[in-house]
Amino acid sequence: MNLKLPNTKLMLSRFDSYSSDPVEHDHGDDYQITIPLEGSTFLDQNKVVNKVESSKHFLTFPGEKHFHFTEEDKSRILLVNINKHFLDHVVSTKLNNHVNDIEFFNQIDYSSEKLIKTADELIKLNLFDNNHQIQTEELEWELAEIFLSIQKGSHSELWEKEYMVNCNPIIKNVIHYMEENYHNDLSLDILADHCKMSKFYLIKLFKEVLGCTPSQYLLGIRLEHAKHLLLKSDWDITKICFEVGFGSLNTFERVFKKRWGITISEFRKKYKI
Repeated sequence: MNLKLPNTKLMLSRFDSYSSDPVEHDHGDDYQITIPLEGSTFLDQNKVVNKVESSKHFLTFPGEKHFHFTEEDKSRILLVNINKHFLDHVVSTKLNNHVNDIEFFNQIDYSSEKLIKTADELIKLNLFDNNHQIQTEELEWELAEIFLSIQKGSHSELWEKEYMVNCNPIIKNVIHYMEENYHNDLSLDILADHCKMSKFYLIKLFKEVLGCTPSQYLLGIRLEHAKHLLLKSDWDITKICFEVGFGSLNTFERVFKKRWGITISEFRKKYKI
């Protein structure tokens, strides 16, 4: 079975004893996840051989040469290909562009049950009828999110914080309020009053969930918006400073250089197209 969708490709492969893929190959811009279903399969990745068996999956990177093979056992595997550009888009959307190039670790010993379940839903939906565009897009997005949740890498810390935020209605509410009002004068008292709790408990909650204070998180929001305006607009630095909620140009310049290691003028000169 070979099902090609807009952003993913799903394949069910069976191997007899002492059989293999026809040739060593790669998948261009796709990541490929090898998930064992029955028996034992071996994966040769650039001459490094790993045994793919129950409770593990292996990741093949875009452009990486590989092939699957068996020894005496027959096997059945699920192959899930996810396009790199689509995965980058999911990460950028979820984490507000905090992560650009993800570095994944290869093997993971956690259950692939959720990946298998979502892949099965995609197969059932599209195998005989491809007129399910919206549902397919939703399931492809869900598949990518599940993969990013269980596959550890450089994105994991931010991804797990995002998950914790979504599970905490108070934090989620305060962050939404910050995003809507970052350009205004937002004090800790205002934020605490918005969520009807003491500012001391709000600080404690932010530190437990996100590892920073509300004011530090707000600073990050303002700097991200400032960075966007520096690159996408012709506004002068002073206008951008007050537009994103900084009270003084000196403060803006100081915290910007501390965050990115260069001055605002140097940043704009270096990165603005």
